[in-house]
Parts: sequence; C-alpha cells; structure tokens
Amino acid sequence: MRCHGRGCTCLVACLFAIGMLSSTANAQHSASRSNALESGFLDPPRQAKPSAYWLWLNGYANRDYFDQELREFADKGVGGLCIFDMGGRGDADFLPPAGPAFMGEESVETIAKATEAARRHGLDVQLAAASSWDLGGPWVRPEHASMALYRTETRTEGPRQFNAALPFPELPTQVPRREDGEPAFYRDVAVLAVPETTRLPGHEFVFRLPRGDVHRIDHVVLYNAEADTPNQDGDTNCFSKDFTVAISTTRPKRSEFHQILAGSLLPNTQPQRFDFDVTDARYVRLTLLQGQHPTTDQVQLAEFEIYSTDGINIGGSKSTDSTRDPAELISYSSEAAAGGQWTAANLHDGDKSGPDGIWSFAGPPPIIIPDKSEIIDVTNLLSAEGRFSWSVPEGKWTIMRFVCANTGERLKIPSPNSDGLATDHFNADATRTFLQTMIDRLEKRLGNLSEAGIKQLYLPSYEVVGAKWTADFLNQFQRYRGYDMTRYLPVFAGCIVESEDNTERFLYDFEKTLGELLVDAYYRTASATARKAGLGIEAEAGGPGPPTHNVPVDALQALGAIDEMRGEFWPWRTQRNGLWVVKETACAAHVYGHRRVHMEAFTGFYHWASGPHFLKSSADRAFCEGMNHVVWHTASHQPPEAGQPGWVYGAGTHLTPNLIWWPMAAPFLNYLSRCSFLLQQGLFVGDVCYYYGDQGSNFVPPKHVIPSLGLGYDYDVASAEVVLSRMSVSNGRITLPDGMQYEILVLPNREEIDLAVLHKVEQLVRQGATIVGPKPIRTGGLTDHQRRDRQVKGLADEIWGACNGQSVTHVRYGKGHVYWGPSEREILLARNIPPDFQFVGEHDDCRLDYIHRRVPDADIYFVRNTKSEPARVRASFRVTGKAPEFWFPDSGEIRPCGVYQQDERVLHVPLSLDAKDSLFVVFRDRPPHPHLTVAAEGVEVLGTPGEPMRFISHQNGFYQFTKSDGQELSASVEGLPEAIELTQPWKLKFLSGRGAPESIDVEELQSWTDFNQQSIKYYSGIARYETSFNVPDSWMAEGRGIQLDLGNVWTVGRVRINGNAWSVRWKPPYSLDVSAWIQPGKNQLVVEVANTWSNRLVGDAQLPIEQRIGRTNITRSGTPGKPWKQVPLHVSGLMGPVRLVPTQETILP
Repeated sequence: MRCHGRGCTCLVACLFAIGMLSSTANAQHSASRSNALESGFLDPPRQAKPSAYWLWLNGYANRDYFDQELREFADKGVGGLCIFDMGGRGDADFLPPAGPAFMGEESVETIAKATEAARRHGLDVQLAAASSWDLGGPWVRPEHASMALYRTETRTEGPRQFNAALPFPELPTQVPRREDGEPAFYRDVAVLAVPETTRLPGHEFVFRLPRGDVHRIDHVVLYNAEADTPNQDGDTNCFSKDFTVAISTTRPKRSEFHQILAGSLLPNTQPQRFDFDVTDARYVRLTLLQGQHPTTDQVQLAEFEIYSTDGINIGGSKSTDSTRDPAELISYSSEAAAGGQWTAANLHDGDKSGPDGIWSFAGPPPIIIPDKSEIIDVTNLLSAEGRFSWSVPEGKWTIMRFVCANTGERLKIPSPNSDGLATDHFNADATRTFLQTMIDRLEKRLGNLSEAGIKQLYLPSYEVVGAKWTADFLNQFQRYRGYDMTRYLPVFAGCIVESEDNTERFLYDFEKTLGELLVDAYYRTASATARKAGLGIEAEAGGPGPPTHNVPVDALQALGAIDEMRGEFWPWRTQRNGLWVVKETACAAHVYGHRRVHMEAFTGFYHWASGPHFLKSSADRAFCEGMNHVVWHTASHQPPEAGQPGWVYGAGTHLTPNLIWWPMAAPFLNYLSRCSFLLQQGLFVGDVCYYYGDQGSNFVPPKHVIPSLGLGYDYDVASAEVVLSRMSVSNGRITLPDGMQYEILVLPNREEIDLAVLHKVEQLVRQGATIVGPKPIRTGGLTDHQRRDRQVKGLADEIWGACNGQSVTHVRYGKGHVYWGPSEREILLARNIPPDFQFVGEHDDCRLDYIHRRVPDADIYFVRNTKSEPARVRASFRVTGKAPEFWFPDSGEIRPCGVYQQDERVLHVPLSLDAKDSLFVVFRDRPPHPHLTVAAEGVEVLGTPGEPMRFISHQNGFYQFTKSDGQELSASVEGLPEAIELTQPWKLKFLSGRGAPESIDVEELQSWTDFNQQSIKYYSGIARYETSFNVPDSWMAEGRGIQLDLGNVWTVGRVRINGNAWSVRWKPPYSLDVSAWIQPGKNQLVVEVANTWSNRLVGDAQLPIEQRIGRTNITRSGTPGKPWKQVPLHVSGLMGPVRLVPTQETILP
C-alpha cells in the first residue's frame, strides 16, 4: 500500500472516508504496552532481526577478516549468525582451500575467535552441530552410525536336514568395513522359517500421487528394462509381461482399490502406453504378475509413469522434475535389498538403465501367512559364523535372515577434512555421545558456552536416507508397543501376516514406534544434553517432510521436543508444495507455546538472480503462514581472497558484503525485522484447530484454503500429544496453557482414533468444547486391538449418540457440541462468528492473504496482495471498539487511519495495495466520536488527531465526503498542474574495475542489457544517473506537494536531490515524496541503481578465464541449472519514465 502525500494516512480506493483517531490510553499499563509496540516496530530488537547461515566453505575461515565482516552484517541489520562448516560445490579451481577438521583443535579456536567478534558487534551466535548435515562426523563409530534392517531369503523343501551357511544380505557399497572386508558393525536380528502357503498374485507397488490430492488420470506408460546379462537371459531378457493397475481415491487399503487396467507388455525397451477411461485417483497400485522369461522368475522394470489428463507425468519421484511435487512410493512388496541397488524406488526416478535406475527382483511374489504361529523362530540355530542347521518340516519353506547393519550414510557435503558417518538418530546414546563430544571440546577452549556467546546448537533438516532401524529396535518396540514384533518381520519382505488388517495395524505400530523413538532418542536427548551445558537446541525437526523427504516422525511432536523451531521455504518453486515448510512450524509454535517461528529463508539455485522486491513476495507469503523470524540462506564467509562475487554455497540467495545491492540492503532487512517483531507479539488468532491423527508419520501441508473452512478463517493443526497434554476448555473454547483458543476442534476423516485421544475428546466436549468430524469406529495398531476397538466404538457411540452425518448432524453432549456433516464454516457462521478477515475487490481476481495476532490491547493484522496487479478492496476485520492504524514495515511509519465503518461484529477499512505489496493494520484504543465513513475515490485522507480533516488529491476535481453522523462535506481542487516527465539527457557513471566505461551520456533511459557495448550489456554493479530539472514557481504553492516517480527500476535504487540524504527504493512503485527537497527553479537529481552479479557472470562465461571480471565457484544457475553462458540476461538500471507528479493538500470545511 502506497501513500504519495506528506503525512497521509492511506490511499482511499473507494467507498470510505476517514475518521479522527483517539490515541488516549485508558490505563498506564496499556499505554506502556502500546509504546513498547511502537518502539519495537521503529527499532526492532535483536530477536526480530534476520539471522543468517554464516558458511565457512571447505571449513576455511580468515580470522583477520571476522571483525570487518561481522561489522558489515551488524550495520545492515543482521541480528545473528549460525556458524556452519560446509563443503564447497562448483568449480574446484575457485573454491577456498581446505580448512581444519570440524571441531578439531584449530576449528574450535576459530569458532572461539568468531564468537568473540560476534559479541563485539552485538550478534547472536549459533553453531551448526555438524559439517553440513545430517548429524555426524569423524568421531562417529559404526555402532553409533545410521542403521537399517537387511534380509536374505533362502527357499527349501522338507522333510530334510538343512545344514549350510545362510547368505548374508547385500549391503550398500558405502557401508564401513573392517580390513578383512566384513561389515564394521552388524547384528543378526532374527532368522524365521516361513511356510509357503499362498502368495500375492504379483509384485505390488503403491504410489501416492502428488500432495496426496485426487488427480484425474487417463493413461500410464511403462518401460521394460534391458537385463544386465542379456546373453545369459536370451532375447526376452527379464522383461515384465502381464500387469494390472488399480486406483483408490480414499486410502491405500487393499479393499479400497479397484482395477482400471490389465495389460501385457511387449518384450522391448520402447515406451509402451496404455489408455483407460478418465478416472480420479489419489493412490495408484501397479501389480506385475509375471515376466517374459520362460524359465526364471526374475523380472525387471525400468519405469512406470502415470499421466494426468493435461499430459503431465504425475507419477515421477522428486528426481524426475525438480519443479513439481513428486509422487511417493509408499509401499512395495518386493525388493532385493533395502538400501541397495535395483530398488523399487527406481520405478519412478526417470532413469531407465542400470542398477540405480531399474527395479529387478529374483523370486516369486510375497507370501500370505494366515497364522503367524506357523512362523518358526529359528534364530538360535544360526551360528556365529553364519551356518544354519535345521530339521526342515514337511512342505515348502522360506528361511528369512534379518540383519541390522550400517547404511553407510555419511555427511551430505562436509568440508574436505570433516567427513564422517551420520549418527543413528534412533539411538539416544549415539546422540548424547556425539553432542557431548562437541560440548567438551568447546568448553575446553571457551569455558561456559552461554557466557562465551553461543546460544544454541543447530540441528539441520532430517534427510537421512534408508535408516529405519537401530541395534536394539526389537526391545524398543516391545517397550513402546507392548508386544514382540519378531514374527511380523516378514511384513518387511512384503508378506501379509495373519490378515491385511493385522498387517496394516503392525505397520501402524512400526511407524509410530519409529516416530516416537526418533523424537526421544534424537530431539529430546539432544535438548537435554545441550541444556546441561547452558545451550538450547534449534532444529528443523522432522523436516522437510513429504514430498521431498520421507521422515518417519510426527513432525509437530518432534518440533515440540526442542527449544527453538525452524522450517524452510524455497521461493522459486511455484509448482511445488515441497520445501515450503512454514505452516507446520508455525502450528507447532502455536500449539506448544513457543514465541518465535524461525524460517530458513530464500533457499534455491538461482544465484544472484533477484533483488529485495522478489524476495519480499515469498517472505510475505511465509509471514502470512506464521513465520516471524528470518534465517537467511546463506551468508558465506567472504574474505578478500575470495574475490567477487566470491565463494558461496551451491544453493541459496547470497547475503554477503559482496552483494551488489549490499550498500542499499538495510531497508529490506529492516522490513523483515519490523514484520518479524510485530508477528512475534501476542498470540496467533485462529478459529479452528485440526487434529491430524496419531499415526507415526505425520506432517502439516502449506497453508491453503481448506474447502470446508473457506476464505477468511485461519487455523492451526495439533498433534495427539497436544490434545492429550495441553488442551482444556474455557468458556466453550478449546484453550491451551498460554491462552491460545479455538472455537472448534476438527477430527480427521478417518475410521481410527487413538483410545486415549478419544477419552480426551470426550472430556473436552463434556466440558463445553465443540468437535467436528465423523464417528470413529476403531483404534490403530495391534496392541490389545480387539478390546480397544470395542472401547472406541462404545465411547464414540456415547459421544456421537444419534449423530450419523446424514439425518442427524448435530447433538449436544454434556456442555458441548458434536457435529458430523456441516462444514466448519457453516458452524462458525451459525454461531454468529464472521470471517476474521474478508474483502470485496474492485476486480473479481483480487487475492489477499493475511495473518492475525492479538495482544491484550491491540489486534495486529498483516495483509498482503498476492497478485502482480494493484488491489483496491473494501476489507473487513473482526474487530470492535478499536481504531485502525496503518503500520508500514518498509518505512517504519505509523499513520492514523480514519477510513472505517463499524458494524456489529466487523470493522470495514478501504485498502489499496500495490502489486505484491503488504502492510499491517493495527487496531488500538477506542475510536473517537464523529469520523468520515465515505470519501471520494482516489484521494488520500489525513485524520491526524487534533488537526482539521484534510485530503490529498492527484488531480483537479470536485470531491464529496460523508461523516459518521451523516453530514455531507465537499471541496474543489483546481489549478493542479500536469505531471512532468524528465526527458533531458542523463550522465551515466559506472564503477571502475567492472569493465564498463567511466561514464557515458544517455539521451533516453533504457536497460543496460539493451546497449550495444558489451561492457554495459553485461555490467553488474552500481551505476549513477545525474541530471537537472526545473520546477516552476507555481508548483510551490500552499499545500502543494511533489512526488518523484522513477518508473521501472531493477533492482534497487536510491535518490538524492540537491545534496540531501539518500533515500533507498527497493520495491515498486519506485516513487517518493520529495516536497521537502525541491526548490523553485533548477534542481540536481542523482539516482543510483544496483543490479545483481548474474549479468556479469553471463558475460564472463563468453570470455577466457584470464579476462573475466567476476570470480566465483558457481558455474550454473536455476532449476534445472543452466551454465552461465545460457542464463538469460536480466533487465537492469533505471528505465523510467521518470516523472514529477504534483499533489494538492486541501482542508475539509
């Protein structure tokens, strides 16, 4: 939202006018709170200022440069740094030299010097707990390293005496080994003899389509795979032949699938398309029934593609198209070796050859085991040397050997001297030992760590691959679930044990145990270990989850187990929900009572591609989802020897002093700080809380309009832990200990519910809460499930009573209400609770987003325009008895807003927001007596308390207004001159050393990329435009103001007139009030514009290395990455038109 006049309140789009504001506080403490709110907004504290990942690439750091670099960060408005040892990517010739091993003696000394410098400059310090990620390092022993469960299968037939070595599972090539080649760590878990009764009809693979949404599909494409030994296997190789495809729109249960296709593949490797009638699908199951080879049961398949009706393959994994949300392979019945090659995940990875691109399996489909007691545990018959002696009973048997061993997972991108194994995140001793080792080394040099200036250890996002086991997992499972899981191990080989229902219940228990163990052994143990040293833990706990990473955890519970919560967002992924983990983190903060919602911000692969305006729109989206502290990704250490733009990490939006717009960066960083400060105040306002179930793997998708809730209401999501331990009822509302309240608790649309959660729901409703959702009929998991199912059904029958979701949709229970059928929106409206925020736009395609926080004496709304066109709306806020003000985070200005109309439950305010713009609407105090309710279109109305009502117009005309008491007011504006376009020549000056000429004369403004001179076309830097202009005396009349409109600028500009102070403009419209600087007659105008490094690097790519101006390790940009030579140039500079726009301030009679 822009204000073009001096001291104006707002641009009135239409419909309303301004009322006088009362700023008088009714009590001293209220005034104090208001003053604190204002002062924090004008000068945000350190806790609100952005922090950044301070990457030491390759572990290299120049201690002599710390003070200068950290002074730059502090001066521009950065509040803290996370020291992050990291490996370098890109051109090895331009990477820093290898530094010391992370947490070695020299590394610790450098960390100590960095924290000392940070203290001198008032910066908070975190320390990332590993060189890159996940948790791990050189001191991790194999017994503390990540683990998985592996298996082999040996088929035999009895009666006979079996006496032979059981084959050892194939392990990933990177698994650590002893000198004799044996695994450095392994443990036999179990050996089971499974009777071969009946088998599944084929090898099954179930895919969840992107985001778990329902998609319309109409064909699939399959690719057969060339065998790796074609001469041995003959012409038919191991091609697949007969297959079926089935779909489900509800859940991935066998009973929910129905077949839509049966087909046969030809024995070749060409793409083979199979069409079917258009159908809706949320899950797709592929079943491979048999192969082409006549004598072997080995079968292979290269790729399975699922196409939506718009011709897009929506069945691909994240590696097939990085710009879109992927499908997920959520279950499969046949795989040679977990974590090995020829895996099921290869079926949709886009790669159609080789052991890492195709699926291959030798053996029949998995077994159906009707009675688990028929599974014989023969573990004690396996010798330490791996020999197995058993008297085989009559019949066919499969001997399954299950082994726990390392996955070989290592740090993702460690510095050269810091590589090591990733820890076993399910082993509390592994977590404790790792972190205590770090703490001991740090304390030896720094002493008390909190006094030394380190506030937290940072645990990055969880991206461990394939690790879903730990050495004592059988015992842990027994402890968490209460039964022995040994005879259910064949489920991991795709078998159905006892029944499909029991198998699903076991998998439910397995996933839930994994999730709880990860929270306890990793996050809670890390927090407890750090806390003893006076440190906190900040972590991107549980994320980023699906569809990018399949993390086995209840994400909210994981976030609730740490001290400070962090999510992340990537601004360029418009087609993806993955890597936008904001709402989840915000929900966790709200429901667990945390104040700050930290967010790894601006991650991506578009290097030096954008300025603050582009970044602002993604930040605004994140603010509306709940972010209230920015953690900039990234700010690599840039000593002079790095050159420019310097050493940077392979992903991120690089915030360093080498940034071309760095001299003009402070206003944008201040914008982020002001937004963060206000959004850290008070409590989030949401009307609905969604309970997302108690299954082990649980995640919150990005903020979206839930159809049953609709626009204008906000919401949170809660875990079972929150429902059980933090929810109570106050005045009919769901209430949390810190005061958060919700009108409605919504249960998931599932048949099952945890029995303890249902008991708590009963208690909440009986005490006056309102719940919405279908009646559950069963519990999840196997533990005593028959009795627990009966209890769930009985208790649900009691709570829901006659409510069946059809003929009866609402019942009273105790003091509360139960709904099944009506939408949340219908229920809220029926209770006379209107939307918290709504708007009517001048155009139908207007789209605004918002977030609302409340402090004791103020309501704080942040509103953003999501569109690339201006929005003129009549906004309605669910506020009564308070006066609206506009708080502009870009400038820090607070302007009284008198344009409002109070209805019974809502207050209407006209808003006019520029493209992608945003502002705060803050309601404080009580409104004064008479104010305007209708104003003429296109004027700015000033409602400063104690002063006459005034308005600012941009054109001549007759203007009419209406006061709240019905009185009509009017005024005429005459003699306002037309705007003047500055068409005179400009002197354009360039920075030395960047290849461009010292200066040129410019007759017409244009993008630098449109110049014929290569040195200007590819110029990256700050350029200065100088000109002069004349202002007629008539423009200096009483009440006359002057706007300077720069027109099109990319990417940041600053203005100086007649030698006055610089004024930075970093987002459109690039205009400012220059009335105080203008003098009659001749005026001197200087405009400086900064672009980014991208164009220079494109130009450098055309030149020999010795002639290049830029110096960096980054060789590509974009997603997918393009070499610099192929990256499009971005328009740059001052392109205008530059205009002087007169305004007139008029006092209303």
